[in-house]
Amino acid sequence: MPIYEYTCQVCHGHFQKLVSGFQTPANLQCPRCASTDVRKAISRFAMMQSEESRLDALADPSTFSGLDENDPASIARWAKKMGRQMGDDAGEDWDQMVEEMLDEEMGGGDKGEGSGGDDLGWG
Repeated sequence: MPIYEYTCQVCHGHFQKLVSGFQTPANLQCPRCASTDVRKAISRFAMMQSEESRLDALADPSTFSGLDENDPASIARWAKKMGRQMGDDAGEDWDQMVEEMLDEEMGGGDKGEGSGGDDLGWG
């Protein structure tokens, strides 16, 4: 049984539906607003990559485009992008750690209260 994705034309919500067979169900409605004005959406897909191809992609010089080493926000955006590409290897709290380092760099954090920035060599 395939799972199809749908978009509600009223509230613009997205939802999935497990469908028996390959026909669109007759009584299909949006779970958010109960509208029956829904359209089938094109599903996204993911490609598996080997460890080697993932590392090659990280080393690609184009990953540094738009990076301004003098702008902490630019560095944080780049670090988050690298974290997404690394996946589970970066850790579940990667984005949170990047935000904390950015807060410290921008003067929003107090380095004296055990935030961990100095311990990791980032601050």
